Amino acid sequence: MQKKTKIALIILCTVIVVLAGVLILIIKPSGNEPVETVFQDNEIDNVTPTPELQEINEQDDEEVQEPEPEGLTNGQRYYKDLVAEGSKNILLIGQDAVYHAYDTIIVLSLDEKNKEIKLINFPRDAYIDYNDKILNQLREADPEKAKDNSIQKMNAAHAIGISLLYKYETGGKFGKVTFMNFWADLLDEVFGIPIDEYIIIQTDGFREIVDAFGGVYIDVPVYMHYEDPFQNLYIHLEPGPQRLYGEQAEGFVRFRQGYTPEGEFKTYSVYFRQKNQNAFLKAFFEQHVNLRNLGKLNDIVEIVKKNVRTSVNEWSDIVEYSKVAQKVLTGNYKQSTIIVECEENNQIIRGISYEILKTK
Repeated sequence: MQKKTKIALIILCTVIVVLAGVLILIIKPSGNEPVETVFQDNEIDNVTPTPELQEINEQDDEEVQEPEPEGLTNGQRYYKDLVAEGSKNILLIGQDAVYHAYDTIIVLSLDEKNKEIKLINFPRDAYIDYNDKILNQLREADPEKAKDNSIQKMNAAHAIGISLLYKYETGGKFGKVTFMNFWADLLDEVFGIPIDEYIIIQTDGFREIVDAFGGVYIDVPVYMHYEDPFQNLYIHLEPGPQRLYGEQAEGFVRFRQGYTPEGEFKTYSVYFRQKNQNAFLKAFFEQHVNLRNLGKLNDIVEIVKKNVRTSVNEWSDIVEYSKVAQKVLTGNYKQSTIIVECEENNQIIRGISYEILKTK
């Protein structure tokens, strides 16, 4: 095989693995988002103690000092293991263009030992039980952000990392990329998933990617009709097996609410959308992740370059992951999808609805 063809094959394998994991990320939430509110801090009377009491209190403070909490949370831990030891785990994040939130969070786990690919889909509204150390640091670094009642949602983790300049000086897994350092430590602490790399997807390239591969054939489970001119979102899909091209595919993976054939407006659960996302990704992988797509290399690379930011930049890393990609393409790897579980009922915390993770 000529050197040029080998290089092209390496790039294709890398791009295919990236696309297989991140195609589903280029989505935006449909429907109205909750209005942000502010913290209602407990009011404390402004009382100045007498000098004697103040001196005693100061002595007590010196004598009794609680140790600073370790980590990011109050020991929050998901109730079961999600990835195999020794697997390579890539954090895939899709950023919403309208609300600028990280609304799709997936880990692509490659387990070479057991020949398995896992896609782990995380709930964006999951409550993260940050400890007082992190919350106090946030209040000091960015008081306005700390007042946002939705700041403890999982999809706001990047905002905290940015405000805290998390491990900017000391150096984290991803150098001075503070928000990804925060994400990596959070996922390791709460879910036991060590993050090896990250990929951030901009939303603009979704339709181009799907069209470049000639669409995806999939079974649409329900009547999907919804319009949102503000997001330039128009979903009109009949149920049943069909080939979806760029615009239609975007509507399929974003659909969560809309009108039934009888004209009734219906809202589906977040798990309904996650299930459709995973089904779409599985169909895409089965139909398009193969070496026959070598001819699409140039178009795909250009689309990915415009819409992807990743820690996989060094040629040595690309070669390493391309070897894994080749094994995936030729080694009959099993595919599985996991949706992270939450308690049956949401909880209202400071006026915001949170999903509560199942924990140990």
